[in-house]
Amino acid sequence: MSTGDPLLIGLTQPPDNRATSGTFLLHTGSPFGTQHTAFWVQRIGSPICSAAIRGDNVSTPKTAGVIPAGVLGMIEPQSGGVGVFGTGRSGPNLFFGETGVLGITNSFGVAGRALTGLITDDQGVFISGTGVVGQCDAGVGVHGIATSGFGVIGQSNAKAGVTGKSVTGAGVEARSEQSHGLQATTQSGVGVLGESVANDGVLGSSRDAVGVDGFSGQGLAGVRGQSNRYGVLGESNQGVGVAGFSPANAVQGRSTGSGGASIGVSGWSNAGAGVQGDSNTGIGVAGRSPGGWAGYFEGNVVVRGGFYVVGGPKSAAVEHPDGTHRALFCLESTESYFEDFGEVTLTGESISVRLDPDFAALVKRNKYQVFLTSYGPEALYVSKRGEEEFEIARVNSAADGKLRKINVGYRIVARRADLKAARLPKIKISAQAAEMTDPDLASGKAKRKRANGARPSAKLDPLPAAPKIPSPDLKALAEAEPDEAKGKDSAE
Repeated sequence: MSTGDPLLIGLTQPPDNRATSGTFLLHTGSPFGTQHTAFWVQRIGSPICSAAIRGDNVSTPKTAGVIPAGVLGMIEPQSGGVGVFGTGRSGPNLFFGETGVLGITNSFGVAGRALTGLITDDQGVFISGTGVVGQCDAGVGVHGIATSGFGVIGQSNAKAGVTGKSVTGAGVEARSEQSHGLQATTQSGVGVLGESVANDGVLGSSRDAVGVDGFSGQGLAGVRGQSNRYGVLGESNQGVGVAGFSPANAVQGRSTGSGGASIGVSGWSNAGAGVQGDSNTGIGVAGRSPGGWAGYFEGNVVVRGGFYVVGGPKSAAVEHPDGTHRALFCLESTESYFEDFGEVTLTGESISVRLDPDFAALVKRNKYQVFLTSYGPEALYVSKRGEEEFEIARVNSAADGKLRKINVGYRIVARRADLKAARLPKIKISAQAAEMTDPDLASGKAKRKRANGARPSAKLDPLPAAPKIPSPDLKALAEAEPDEAKGKDSAE
């Protein structure tokens, strides 16, 4: 039976099929017969119809707390079933085949709301039920298509707007032919957050462009990395592991620790240069320290080119027997000279001293200086200077004709052969190293606004408020059941 007058199949003209009160169809369960379907409506024959069952709700006026529904499906909270179930049984046709449930509207095509039921996240924390569930064994669980808008939009006040989970594949996969594969925009939170227990938190890959591109208009950094080991790790098979480009300071490192183990920037290499600096017109490598050492080298140091010291001496630090290191300073001269030293024994009137061949090959031998030291009561002088040797002679011979045996020390000073002679040349000292400001990592959390026009950003229009779907009052519906329908196996 049916409540409301009348219920006739196939007639659409008044006064028929115009119930003046709610029409209630009741099918009471029975242990006899099939119980797969309470009511079954089939449309057979031609022409094809748009719907086997259609629900139109044009009731007016609007009532507070009530959302008009064309079709409402409801189940008992304990049943674990489905409120509305749509299925299509034609052959598989990916994305554009049969449709189980189709919703079309200017606002929400399909709205799902979970009233009861609990599910847990990865940490075992209870969150809530699921408004809409899409499930597919091998294909697509939920597929959203938009011509010019958004295919899928997820919105949440406290949790994630869209959450993807996968056992072996990608939790969320984004692809785009011409634009960003994945674009996240936020006003105050984190644009993209990636977390992983044992693998990469965020992995960016590109065949011809940049794997991961970070940009910040006024914030602390375009890309920021934090770790107990390496804050930022760069690896390259053939090129540069980490490259920095900036009009001011390309790469800057900061360490807040103390002692020798605190390093701002560290470079390491098996065979090449641990740290290499190149500059076309400026300073290749600059070091500055107000209270410590601007540079420290442990090992041999090679300088290819001029070596200049401004505002200080050149000295050697020599360990003293008292345990301290003492500074011994270099002699400075107006030209570039090499020196050699030696000592000979003079027994006759004179003695020839040959220049050391290795020393002679490095100096200009046309005019070199020889300084003598006589270790005896004799006056000596240099009687000859040649390219291969020089001669030391006595000034006066002994009165008795006997010549004393005298040790003579000599010092040879000659100009370098590989340089053009220059006396007190004028040089231009490069500008001092630019003073780098200490990066304030803490202040970078305050303002992170994107510069206008610097990068395209998604401007999402505010989403309409989620529809408030009222909970159906199961008890009230049960009490409104007509007496004549009780105990019947079916309604006519």
